[in-house]
Amino acid sequence: MKKLIFIALVAISFTSCSPKLVGTWNIDKYEVDNQKGQNFTTRNAGELILKKNGTGEKKVEYNMFQNEFSDMQSFRWSMQGENIININSTDSRQKSDFDKTWIMVTNTKKKQVWKSTDGKNTVQVLEMTKRN
Repeated sequence: MKKLIFIALVAISFTSCSPKLVGTWNIDKYEVDNQKGQNFTTRNAGELILKKNGTGEKKVEYNMFQNEFSDMQSFRWSMQGENIININSTDSRQKSDFDKTWIMVTNTKKKQVWKSTDGKNTVQVLEMTKRN
């Protein structure tokens, strides 16, 4: 029985830390679908840096509908279960489209696909690959 409890605790500690996520991720594709025909896709939008201590940095720049967007700020991240990640910027005065709860559709060492919604039928998709 003690051996079974130990194995369960080890398994929980590995899934809560998610070492797959730690590192620098290139944002290969950022897609916004508002379900009203105004879809947007950009490639090479920047990078997300996820650190072991639950902090990170956004270095994101893209153009959407002839408007330039830049999101260069620090954030905190945390995992809920195996496929839910929360991103929250440390500067609450600066709004960010990336500050929300994301569902990890693909979660491997080299590739991440995250999806989220704004609660108003808009779906956002991030496709990322890990930088070596």
